[in-house]
Amino acid sequence: QKLANKLISKKRYIVEQCFGTAKRLFGMGRASYFGTAKVNAQVMLKSICMNLKKAANKIFVDKPPRGVVRPIAT
Repeated sequence: QKLANKLISKKRYIVEQCFGTAKRLFGMGRASYFGTAKVNAQVMLKSICMNLKKAANKIFVDKPPRGVVRPIAT
């Protein structure tokens, strides 16, 4: 079992980060509604929000790539 965990730990780490972010930032540790349809809709909307946040983080970085000149804000 230890060997199996060691072999899959690198993949598991990447996947578990996603679940940790969902629980921490979007409150997905517990469902807010009763009923499968409402809970599925909640998970779907929060997943969309999480993907939009990931995309925004990839587009708007703090440091521009090398060689890029940003205009000075006045």
